[in-house]
Amino acid sequence: MSSHQSRAMVWPYDKFKKEIQSKLSAAEIHDPATITLPPYYVDTPAVRRTQARFYDCVTVMDKQVGSILRELKEDGLADDTIVFFYSDHGSGMPRHKRALLDSGMKVAMMVHVPQKWQHLVKATPGSTSNRLINFADFAPTVLSILNIDIPQYMEGQPFLGPKETTAHNYLVGHRDRVDEVIDMARSVRSQDLLYIRNFMPHLSYNQPTSWPDRGEIRHEFYKAANGKLTAPQAHFIGPTRKSEELYDCVKDPMNLNNLALQENYQGKLREMRDVLKAQVIANKDLGFLPEAMQCELSKGSTPYDMARKNYGIAAIFDAANQVGTADEKHYLQNMKSKEAAVRFWGVMGLSASSTFSTNARTALGKALSDDYINVRIQAAHTLLKNGTSANSLSVLAKALTENNMAAVMHAARTIEMLGKKTASLLSAMQEAEKRMKIIHSPGTSALVVQAGRVDMAIFVGFSIKAFLDRFKK
Repeated sequence: MSSHQSRAMVWPYDKFKKEIQSKLSAAEIHDPATITLPPYYVDTPAVRRTQARFYDCVTVMDKQVGSILRELKEDGLADDTIVFFYSDHGSGMPRHKRALLDSGMKVAMMVHVPQKWQHLVKATPGSTSNRLINFADFAPTVLSILNIDIPQYMEGQPFLGPKETTAHNYLVGHRDRVDEVIDMARSVRSQDLLYIRNFMPHLSYNQPTSWPDRGEIRHEFYKAANGKLTAPQAHFIGPTRKSEELYDCVKDPMNLNNLALQENYQGKLREMRDVLKAQVIANKDLGFLPEAMQCELSKGSTPYDMARKNYGIAAIFDAANQVGTADEKHYLQNMKSKEAAVRFWGVMGLSASSTFSTNARTALGKALSDDYINVRIQAAHTLLKNGTSANSLSVLAKALTENNMAAVMHAARTIEMLGKKTASLLSAMQEAEKRMKIIHSPGTSALVVQAGRVDMAIFVGFSIKAFLDRFKK
């Protein structure tokens, strides 16, 4: 936890100094004035202080790892211990954690195999590899080292040991809701290229989010968003994203130059699109069903069991894949589908559009009465964003009272993001806050994952608090 987001950027600075920086000597503490900032960050004293703070956290973590290795040696276990060292994602700093860019998905990974056990692996000591690895590979790799049969249901590929196999050609990354922040994106990483498909391109990489927003660095980016930005800064801080992103990770490791529109990369772009669609369908990717809809469609069963059946994922993916790239007529056609998720993505297409016609406005008005609540909420969002409040506000207010907590989450986040356009829902949000505090006791830590409804109540509360705070004067 020493380099966790909490320590690196969220905790008050005094607490960081006491709990983390105090473990370093003066020579080990990083000077904010001399560090190099990545080009997607704005250069302010607070940003520099936080970046230096992160480096301090990593230094403490590194010393702690050294301590553990010394303990293994002192206990006589070092010669019998294979050590895997890795991170769970990019650092907790902005644009890293929660992003499908390489800064969020490419992590350090080292394996130390004692000389006594070198015969178990093909790799030679001190060697490096550019093999594509994901976390699903870890379990079969350990079984391979132990020469234990690998169950067929394991999707990973062992990368060490006698059962080592050929590497992945592609790895698929997923981004869905994190805490209260609703988003939807998928990525495909090959040896050299990274493809990202943003299915909600009208949302920023830098969405407001309660927990990270406790850190001062986040507010530096919000302030900078109103000023003049460089292209790398605008990519991260700007209000929207491109529907598709394609990067050459060898020439452009920070993912700053989007190649998706370049003519000489169109063949690679089509290849990555095809890989993504094939993986989504093969894996029965449930992320294309809004959460509240998942709950409704899997009643009496589980989402996992529902996914094993044919729930129309190909058609749903095609509808989602039109968002940000198709024209209005395709979205309107999708809104007429018998498949609820296709209708949802039709509405999402209009949400991502900068303008829409009278026909679209009429269709959205009808969608306020859709059988499925996610469709109703998204239609209300789209109409309110474009100045139409008739019936939209009542749809959102009613959604806050639903028993389906995923629907309440969708509604609360929608109201929060619309801000002043939903000011009349102040009392409805206050009532929802009371209900969330009954479901989730305020004395329970928000950092401990709770079961089902309790966990969701925490995140609903994040959105409600952010909304209500705007009216505290």
